[in-house]
Amino acid sequence: MSLKTERIAEFPFPKLGAGARKGNFEEVQLPYTMEQAMEEASRCVTCGNPVCMDVCPLQTDIRGMCEAVSRGDLATAYHRIRETNPLLGTTARCCPQLDSLCEAACVIGSRGEPVASGMVQRFVADWERTVSRQPDPIKKEPTGRSVAVIGGGPAGLAAAELLSRYGHEVAIYDELPVLGGTAWYGIPDYHLPKDVLKYEAERILAMGVQAKTGVKVGADISLDALRSEYDAVLVAAGAKDVSRFETPGSGLTGVYDGYRFLEDVFVAGVRRYLANPRYQLGKRILVIGGGNSALDCARTALRLSGGEVTMVYRRTEAEMPVDKTLVEEGKEEGLRMMFLTAPKAYTGTGGRMTSVSMTVMKLGEVDSSGRRSPIPTRETVDIECDSVIVAIGRGPNAYLQRTAGIKSGPKGGIVTDDRFMTSIPGVFAAGDVVTGESLVVKAMGKGREAAQRIHEYLLGGEPKHISLYDYYFTRRTTGTYYRDMMDGKEEMLPPI
Repeated sequence: MSLKTERIAEFPFPKLGAGARKGNFEEVQLPYTMEQAMEEASRCVTCGNPVCMDVCPLQTDIRGMCEAVSRGDLATAYHRIRETNPLLGTTARCCPQLDSLCEAACVIGSRGEPVASGMVQRFVADWERTVSRQPDPIKKEPTGRSVAVIGGGPAGLAAAELLSRYGHEVAIYDELPVLGGTAWYGIPDYHLPKDVLKYEAERILAMGVQAKTGVKVGADISLDALRSEYDAVLVAAGAKDVSRFETPGSGLTGVYDGYRFLEDVFVAGVRRYLANPRYQLGKRILVIGGGNSALDCARTALRLSGGEVTMVYRRTEAEMPVDKTLVEEGKEEGLRMMFLTAPKAYTGTGGRMTSVSMTVMKLGEVDSSGRRSPIPTRETVDIECDSVIVAIGRGPNAYLQRTAGIKSGPKGGIVTDDRFMTSIPGVFAAGDVVTGESLVVKAMGKGREAAQRIHEYLLGGEPKHISLYDYYFTRRTTGTYYRDMMDGKEEMLPPI
């Protein structure tokens, strides 16, 4: 059998031209047509041991999706991936598939370009959302047990969905007015349109999950009150606490926290922000940081200001912990990059920042991050600018650790045992509030694992510690599933 080694559409995906992207927040990624989706899906060789599923934190049935799409059976494709992924349109857009996930592992990629599974998944999810709404996954009978989930981000949503499918009553508490967490306010619309995330969150609520938004646990209601009302509590409050370096002059007007900047622009909708902008960015903007959030700040600032935006990073581009595809998009839009420099001091007049003194860095030995460490030299450089946006990392949201006495680790993350239980009996934790800032799909994977442990806890008896990975991956690679898949049969089963 001959393999199609090149993708059927622009690599890595069709996209809006750079000129058209300036000054607006339309989605950069352009969708496949039905013909393109079917042809791209047909490039999948339906491996007997699908590595793409193996590396996915959600064990998304990419192989089964491609097999069904190649035949034009979008309903079967949808149900195969929806089995373990309740945010399939969201993850299709914001997962770095080529970097470390499914497409990076695709065997076709060893001979050419990997199957564009993210684009195929996006097509299936958009078809279901806009053309043919499909039934929800099968739920078990009500158990009479209840769970409160603190945090409506990816981890909380994924956990709530699985717990609801097990028949438990679930309520999500979130301090923001909308669900989605950092996926809502931290990922710009040009990368993840909010109607996609809103639809998928509402589908989870339609399964019977309650949403109590605008409620901050620890302030508006205590953790003890939740413990008395519910049989179990899951803390999935995400990463919120910004990493800070006490750079002189940080208090000057014009020096902005990048994470607050993204939240202010996107939390109520970018259109509302554009009608009443809060930030006077000017035309010369520096963004400090080299990760995905810093890149999002930079590309957002480009669109808001129409000015000159430069990302400043203390290492080199090779060490940037960022999706390389998105970096290239930024460069196409006019984003500038400055490497081996770090802010030493912000200076200004009349309380307004006007310039930054930068320390020139050099690379030393490899450190604990697996990258060469940045070492300051004695050389400095001064750069005039109108504003600086600082996005140098976020740690776990430590609010409940401080107010409710949940045991935390050295970096503020909640300490859990192998059941995901915290130091408080009946209170579990998962996602970025444990690990610190991570990928949406990884946070979802941890949320689902915690939900499985909570389910076992609610059933009583000795914990079974059933592995979702073993259950879903093994089920799809052994027995009759492969034959049934190749015969075009659709699988809709209740959870474990």
